Amino acid sequence: MLFSIPAKLWLSFNFITFFFIWGVFLPFWGIWLSDQGVSSESIGLLFSIGLLLRFVSNLTLLPMVSSAKSTLSLLRFLVFFTLLAFALLLFFHDYIWLAVITLVVNFMMGPLAPLGDLVGTRLVKQIQLDYGRVRLWGSLSFIVGSTCVGWLIVGSGNDAILWAIIAATLVMWLLSLLNLSPQLHDEIIATTEKKQSLFTLFKRPDVLLFLIIVGAIQGSHGAFYAFGTIYWNEVGFSGVTISWLWAIGVFAEILLMRFNKKLFTGWSIKQMMLLGLLAAIIRWLVFAFSENVYLLATFQTFHAFTFAVTHLAAIRYIALQKNSEMVSYQSLYSGVALGLMMAGFTYLSGIFYAQLHGHVFLIMSLLLIPVLFCIKIWKAE
Repeated sequence: MLFSIPAKLWLSFNFITFFFIWGVFLPFWGIWLSDQGVSSESIGLLFSIGLLLRFVSNLTLLPMVSSAKSTLSLLRFLVFFTLLAFALLLFFHDYIWLAVITLVVNFMMGPLAPLGDLVGTRLVKQIQLDYGRVRLWGSLSFIVGSTCVGWLIVGSGNDAILWAIIAATLVMWLLSLLNLSPQLHDEIIATTEKKQSLFTLFKRPDVLLFLIIVGAIQGSHGAFYAFGTIYWNEVGFSGVTISWLWAIGVFAEILLMRFNKKLFTGWSIKQMMLLGLLAAIIRWLVFAFSENVYLLATFQTFHAFTFAVTHLAAIRYIALQKNSEMVSYQSLYSGVALGLMMAGFTYLSGIFYAQLHGHVFLIMSLLLIPVLFCIKIWKAE
């Protein structure tokens, strides 16, 4: 670790490389496994177990972080072994190896985005970082990753998927070795505050309400992530149209993160959460009853509110906590809200999609209505 770069630039590169990897892994890993001879049933099982392992790793590995130094150490460790695991697939092609390594990388990659967020929350306190303007590079990189590999597959075949992931993970690991300037403060070690256990924190009403609110809003995206493309294909939208609808949502998210300080400086956390919740209720209602591509494109821009505003509010809330509790809050947010509750909403949508098709979005909308009461009684700024 001989070189130092500005902390803001380091975090931007961290998000760029991780979300490039994620933009390749999430849409294309099933295709790569299928090309290796893995059945669709096995791929579905591996993805389901992988989701559970990401939940487990967030609740077991993140609480190991006790200082700024250990945050970066854990990130470097996980990136290195993720790189090693993917590299092994260049030499081992049996089903057992494919299955084991797929599960291992899910476990290792689970905490990587939360660790980046944890660095971000520290920098929000330390240098008044505009988190949204840094995080937007991750969203943009996700689009670049999925688009570039889509092109590479056409020209070079499915082997490009693995090589792209290995190359990006190598870059991420090398970047992780750089020092930050200024360095993160080891505030948690210096404090005399007792670190709260996850279970103790989870029992607190304010924390439980936070997880229910943010988990419900983010979890309601599960139906869209799993079945949005399938449903739009069923109603006759072309692949190009579907791609544009997805892109509109992500670009709206990027724009909001770019200008979030100007837009939400005077807003409270509860107001931001309420905006995200109301936008989600309306968005899923429209998706349930409309097949008009222009109307859908308009309400796809609500992704900026349903995902981005909710996430920014959650990060702001975590950054306000005591240093001794910040890691635990991040662990619960990543593991329970973004992991377990997302999995639950996705599973529920899978049960009903065959019978309801597009009306599965109505269920997502209706499930969010009681959360309005949770926001009302939640004690947050």
